[in-house]
Amino acid sequence: MKKVVFYGRYSSANQTEQSIEGQLHVCEKYAAQNGMQIVAKYIDRALSGTSDNRPQFQRMIADSREGGFEAVLVYKLDRFARNRYDSAIYKKKLRDSGVRVISATESISDTPEGIIMEGLLEAMDEYYSAELARKMKRGIEESFQKGYYLNRVAPFGYKLIDRRLVPDDETAPLVPEIFRKYLGGMKLAEIAAHMNGRGIPTTAGTSWKTMDVSRLLHRRIYIGEYTFGSFEDVMPCPQIVERELFDAVQQRLAVSTKQKRKRMDYDYMLTGKLVCAECGNSVCGTTARDRHYYYCRRCKGARAIDADYLHEKVTAALDEYLNADKVSELAAAAYAEYQKEEQVDERPALEHELRTVDAQIQNAVNAIVAGAALPELQDKLAELKQRQEALREALLDAPTQMPHLTEEHFRLALSEMAKHPSTELLHTVVSLVILKGDMAIMCINLTDEANTPPLEQVLFTVSAAQVQG
Repeated sequence: MKKVVFYGRYSSANQTEQSIEGQLHVCEKYAAQNGMQIVAKYIDRALSGTSDNRPQFQRMIADSREGGFEAVLVYKLDRFARNRYDSAIYKKKLRDSGVRVISATESISDTPEGIIMEGLLEAMDEYYSAELARKMKRGIEESFQKGYYLNRVAPFGYKLIDRRLVPDDETAPLVPEIFRKYLGGMKLAEIAAHMNGRGIPTTAGTSWKTMDVSRLLHRRIYIGEYTFGSFEDVMPCPQIVERELFDAVQQRLAVSTKQKRKRMDYDYMLTGKLVCAECGNSVCGTTARDRHYYYCRRCKGARAIDADYLHEKVTAALDEYLNADKVSELAAAAYAEYQKEEQVDERPALEHELRTVDAQIQNAVNAIVAGAALPELQDKLAELKQRQEALREALLDAPTQMPHLTEEHFRLALSEMAKHPSTELLHTVVSLVILKGDMAIMCINLTDEANTPPLEQVLFTVSAAQVQG
């Protein structure tokens, strides 16, 4: 009588021991009908077949080397693996020990046709695994439509009962209180400090931070509108903040956001270029009373200069400097630097190597499926797959076509930039702008190998009327 072992698994907590019992019952019946004796049972509970990280599965593979059984009996091939690479590798390991994998419900012979059929079944099992992920998404959507709260932790002010949101008697009254404090003029940081001072933690059990308060004030769930992920529908839920209060808070948040964006969106085009002659430090941009300035934070009694005015002065000086001869001179310098770099089109070589690696992976899989006893073949396959992924990433980063650039390309590009002064032009041409009293010195990015840049300087004056004490 042929000695076999039973391998069974179920993949999620929604399945139970009854799933294993059903698999075992079918396999025991198959064994009795085909002259087999089940000498051991290996069972993995709530573990996916898409991964080989299964303790009992790995123990079975290791035990096969001892020669105690001739076959692994499974209810269906998808119990063994749902990944074709893992299936091929571990069936090869079992074959090396003289062990076959037998399905109790799928009749597969050892003929070439049987091998093809087995491969097709494994491919379909892998497809089923992908299809299962889509079904899980549909299940999530159904739960959402039923009004279930899909996150693990309820928002501050709520608790979960039977997977549905219910106002929490202790924390729910605090939510409209937070809204009123913000509407009354308290800052986010002050509200966070207030909550921490009262010893009230967030839902995560941590102390409040500014971001926690901001997130709470933005959540429409408090007016009874629950959304989840990419679903477009809005599900009703218990409301704990009046809509009038919520809308008023959103208006104040919008004003605050607009003010922050106004400060952030302003282009301080001299950032990183402007230097104070007195201390040698960078001069920073700042916004005050809806106006934009540059001033030195290090120098005591430093004066602020209007940013718009300084931008106009720098742009005018740069425009005057960049005549046709200067544009050609800068373009020639840039092209000379460009020629020092070896320009190589990497795509053809990457694409050729990727095709080679793809073919090697397919050959390795075919050899394993066909039973070729090649040492360390599975390690080689893993190495090839890593190289395949690296080549694909390299192709994404590589330019689609390497252009052939000439000096004329550089001259035309710089000419167009000079017609429309911008931050890009300034950062391309200008090395530094040094502020010294009522004088500004613009230093140009034009070098040779014997000198430290810059070699050329452009001077212009700064009106005292634009400088604030």
